[in-house]
Amino acid sequence: MSVLAVLAPLPLAHESRARSANVTGWLRSPAFDFVFIVGVFAFALTVGATALLVPALFGWIVHADFWLLAYPHVVSTFTRIAFDRESAKRHWFLLAGLPPLVFLATASATRLGGVVALNTIYFYWQTYHYTRQSYGIARAYRRAGGATAHGRDLLTDAVVFAFPIWGLLHRAHQQPPKFYASPLWSPPVPQALVVVAGGIAIALLAAWTLRTLLAIQRGGAPGYVLFVLSHIAVTAVSYIAIADITYGWLVINLWHNAQYLFFVWAHNARQFRGGIDESHPLLSRISQPGRVGTYALVCFVISAAVYLTLGRATALLSSKVLPLVLICHQTINFHHYLVDAVIWRTRKAS
Repeated sequence: MSVLAVLAPLPLAHESRARSANVTGWLRSPAFDFVFIVGVFAFALTVGATALLVPALFGWIVHADFWLLAYPHVVSTFTRIAFDRESAKRHWFLLAGLPPLVFLATASATRLGGVVALNTIYFYWQTYHYTRQSYGIARAYRRAGGATAHGRDLLTDAVVFAFPIWGLLHRAHQQPPKFYASPLWSPPVPQALVVVAGGIAIALLAAWTLRTLLAIQRGGAPGYVLFVLSHIAVTAVSYIAIADITYGWLVINLWHNAQYLFFVWAHNARQFRGGIDESHPLLSRISQPGRVGTYALVCFVISAAVYLTLGRATALLSSKVLPLVLICHQTINFHHYLVDAVIWRTRKAS
């Protein structure tokens, strides 16, 4: 692919024929997408700033994030594969076969490397997970703007990944001894490598900005541009601007969790835009227009039941060798990462 093709204004010239009269550039509507992009971004920054300015509230904010957003966002993944008999049957291995394997791998990693291994795997894997979500949503916006299903935008892809890489290198160079009150290992990274990574990310952003300005003059997709900018901004704030690793993590975690709930609901709403589907009675009902709040409430109720039960069950078991509660919670996280990667990549096939 030539440099001119990579820097071509959005939408790419060879994809213009894919546009039609009903192409809007929004995932759902300007109002919904504004809340999804700008509202969620402002929410994460505001709550994160509150935790920074009033450290006494940090613990309360984290608990609220877990119960109101993090746990429901995990359940939201399973609305795609477990809310009806047909989907559960088709994805039986993800639901029944994979969890024991993930638990075994998580327990083994903890046994071999201790809590520091588990915490390190979580921090770096969740960063990749967040980045992959941004990559997938950016592609969804691109399709909404008229791009072909298999079209690529290499410049935007590079920008989306460049800033998290810069952020991770910066965190590794800091060598924080702990993340979320647990020991963390980071590879030794020289300052020069961080500077080079930052220079590359900023240069890519400059090229992307120039191309975007040209695209705006030609009617480029607004949702696509706003979303990519929100990803760049929240990554820069969370990994570079905020010195403390845990406070930085809180901002991007709030952003990721809330954003995922909105995105999965919008996907389900498109799937059931024809109305109630009796083969998917619950999911189709809570995915109708105006029911995003109901959808979030259902995810909250299910997640609360699951995590309260998990807490009671692990409290009855004592383990002097392994931190069982931490292993169980990270097993759910890691399983969610794997399931999320599979179901979105196989979206067309299923």
